[in-house]
Amino acid sequence: MPTADTRIRPRAILTGLGLVFAISLLSPWAILMVKGSQLTSNAIPIVAVLFFFVLTAGALPLLRLLGPAWEFSRQESIAVYIMMIVGSVVVTTGFTGSFLSVISGAMYYATPENEWRVLFGPYIHPWLAPDDSEAVRLFFEGLPQGMPIPWAAWTKPLVAWITFILVFYWVTLCLGVLLRGQWVANERLVFPLTRLPIEMLAAPDKGARLGRLFCSRLLWIGFLIPLLLHSWNSLNYYHEAFQKIAITGDLVLLQGLVSVPVRLNLPVMGLAYLMPLNVSFSIWFFFLFYTIEKLIFARIGLQIGGGDIWTSGGATTPIAHQQAGGLLILTLFVLWTARGHLRRLWQLARKGERDPSEILSPRTAFLGLFAGCVFLVAWLTLTGLDLYVALLLVLGALIVFIGLSRIVCEAGLPGCQTPMAPQAFIARGFGPELLGLKNLTGLGYSTVWMGETAANMMNAVLHSLKLSTAGARPARLLPWLIFAAIAVGLGGSIWITMEMAYTYGGINLHGWYYDGAPRWPFRYMASVANQPEPSFLPRLWFTLSGSGIMGALLFMRQRFIWWPLHPIGFPIASTFTIVYYGWLAIFMAWLAKAMVLRYGGIRLYRQLTPFFLGLVLGEFFTASLWVFIDGHFDVQGNMIFNF
Repeated sequence: MPTADTRIRPRAILTGLGLVFAISLLSPWAILMVKGSQLTSNAIPIVAVLFFFVLTAGALPLLRLLGPAWEFSRQESIAVYIMMIVGSVVVTTGFTGSFLSVISGAMYYATPENEWRVLFGPYIHPWLAPDDSEAVRLFFEGLPQGMPIPWAAWTKPLVAWITFILVFYWVTLCLGVLLRGQWVANERLVFPLTRLPIEMLAAPDKGARLGRLFCSRLLWIGFLIPLLLHSWNSLNYYHEAFQKIAITGDLVLLQGLVSVPVRLNLPVMGLAYLMPLNVSFSIWFFFLFYTIEKLIFARIGLQIGGGDIWTSGGATTPIAHQQAGGLLILTLFVLWTARGHLRRLWQLARKGERDPSEILSPRTAFLGLFAGCVFLVAWLTLTGLDLYVALLLVLGALIVFIGLSRIVCEAGLPGCQTPMAPQAFIARGFGPELLGLKNLTGLGYSTVWMGETAANMMNAVLHSLKLSTAGARPARLLPWLIFAAIAVGLGGSIWITMEMAYTYGGINLHGWYYDGAPRWPFRYMASVANQPEPSFLPRLWFTLSGSGIMGALLFMRQRFIWWPLHPIGFPIASTFTIVYYGWLAIFMAWLAKAMVLRYGGIRLYRQLTPFFLGLVLGEFFTASLWVFIDGHFDVQGNMIFNF
């Protein structure tokens, strides 16, 4: 492969890091101050797509006019996009947004009524949280004018947590390298979320200045629909003459117990058009399955325990356990099917040989994965968890992120959440008597890195590896670029978040990040400690039933080519992002694609693809545009896009 195909020049690196820094400042401002669309909440960050749109449709054509020396190569453009999607993970939703408030929330929200100081206070390790109660109070309530930010109070927890999260991201990179060849080369997963950036990079036709995608009329028709719709609704925040066009609602099935949220989600519709038909069919089918199950459980009054930490989508406890059992079996199956590929890499690692298609040598990937996991377990043990709890937590996190990444890579869902966090299994499975308050405290703090799963580093890594091998040998510089982007994203987002919190008071910013997120892990752990359940067996039965159903689905899919249900719909169909944001759009996209393929064939499907990509690009552009407009005019709460 020619050197020019993989060379990434300093100006491309600086461009990527500059855009990551801009994202690290804009995203916290957009959600915490403007309370608008979440710019970095999912696996295809809308602000990264916006900047890439400006780059490919505006900047690159201008550079092309200046001559070949000014033009960015395809590999350089991909590297810029990779840095943006990786850097976006640590901003707001992925890490920083709830990190600072969660580690300080147990101290700030402790009251004589909730007894958190008695329950958790003695077990908070100095690495986990600032020990200056006044610095914490001012973080939530704001500094007096002229008083500097008390950075010294935060130094120890910042250093400890940033070290931990960097090692965790290193583990996900090593794991991604080990799985990439199986998913990309052997199984040839679709990776629908890479379709838009790849199409945006398509070379212009002869005589044209813009890329092929931007010359499509269908793209701009699709682009205009969300632009006009959401702009009209956004103007309602400025003048009542613009009456909102309803795009959300609820279908009540059982008054006070079961309802179905309805939302016209244009970008999810556009992305779901790219899904394989059996995948999109299965997601909405299992959503219907779980809705019927909720009705039945509500009618018979079935209860097997209290709600759990991050039980996504408001699913009942039995359904959450069913989905969690399904996710566990899916992950184990994914690893089992990759055994041949992993064996080959292990043999290369033993010989000290490289695989030219990977950005890390197999030896580095295996050793990095092992050493990183040892460090994570040791860190968690040093900060308060028993060894067996730390081992189970790290193992559970890897299972969750491998399973979710597989679903996102195959289905192309922008936001995909775990049905239940590992902390719930550990807390409920062992119970407070065996775990003790020390472990419950550590599990509460673990939600810093294992709580919000829609925007996770595993997704970003695998999509980066897919993009980096699209048509060229991956640049060996890529691991350094990934961690440079992470460092810039962490630094910028932590700085701006601290500035906003201490200037305006965290409790005056976004309600979830400074009221909901700091409370829920410790409120949950307190409920586990104060109201232990008599037995874990009812929960276990539903987990095993979900595992059995997933096993049957995998068996049928492997044995019978006519089997219509894809297993990846089962673990996620009743999670928050599907229930509240995705199911209707996925159903509409499935119906549209089925009709197009039936009556127009693959040719019509390809001809209409720019229209559906336009729905995605148009909503991402519009959501970002109105964040800036609303911020300028001090309008809050206009959230156009989430997940």
